[in-house]
Amino acid sequence: MSGARHYHGDRGSRDSGHSHGIRRGLAAGIGLNLVIVVAEVAAGLVSGSLGLLSDAVHNFTDMAALGITWFAIEQAKKPATAEKTFGFHRTGILTALINALAMVAVTLWIFYEAWHRFLDPQPVAGALVIITATLALCANLVIVGALRGKAHGDINIRSAVLHLLGDAAASAAVVVAGIVIIATEWYPIDPLISALLGLAILRGAWQIIRETLEIFLESSPRAIDVDRLVAEMKQEDGVLDIHDMHVWTLGSELYALSCHVVVDDVKVSEGGRILTDLREKLASDFGIVHSTLELESIHCGIDGKYCDINH
Repeated sequence: MSGARHYHGDRGSRDSGHSHGIRRGLAAGIGLNLVIVVAEVAAGLVSGSLGLLSDAVHNFTDMAALGITWFAIEQAKKPATAEKTFGFHRTGILTALINALAMVAVTLWIFYEAWHRFLDPQPVAGALVIITATLALCANLVIVGALRGKAHGDINIRSAVLHLLGDAAASAAVVVAGIVIIATEWYPIDPLISALLGLAILRGAWQIIRETLEIFLESSPRAIDVDRLVAEMKQEDGVLDIHDMHVWTLGSELYALSCHVVVDDVKVSEGGRILTDLREKLASDFGIVHSTLELESIHCGIDGKYCDINH
């Protein structure tokens, strides 16, 4: 149990970086996105625009992304337990995977409807499409403005901001579709824009699915070059070799590492100095704040095999 508490204590320094202002910004973004989704669904049904309905789905993915970010921050603050010694960092990752799979299912429905409407175009109220999509565009830009100043140093917030910018572009595309409908009455533009938005949703969903599966499969984090990591660790004074290297992701931007460090037959105090230097390098250069390093001496054991310096 003591190990669980110690682990959570390490995380505490990272949690302190998530200010109350960030949580308020996320809550405001979620609320405003909910209003956008409801408005676009209602306007889409009234106007007969599949493009607005597709944009509503796109905005819903934004709302889900903001919600997952907030949820992950709150879950990561929970203390670890004897049953969950790693804490609750992956709760947000699991939620993100479920949300992405749901978005895939919704996107398939969009493609189905777009195909049928392309074959049999339906009249669309272009003016209502323009008004609603313009409001959605402005709302997304407002949320971006509220969160952008808080995005520095937080990959979750940066990701959410980029997602919102993408949805602002999607709303702009729907506005263009509304203008085309009013100017030319070419109604196939509506399902065409819907299909393009569906592709954007599908692309984002696939990225989330791939990243979450990599985390659950304990793949090395994409943000870390393991070869460079090993090379830089070997350059530390007193380090002769590194082996049995494992790097994985515990939660969003929370990395862990374990490895064996081969050193000369040194005093315990010198071994402590080497470990301290390595941990500082891992934290400052690679963002790895959870590391388990086992020292081994090259001059003990049988036939020069490495052995644990503590034994």
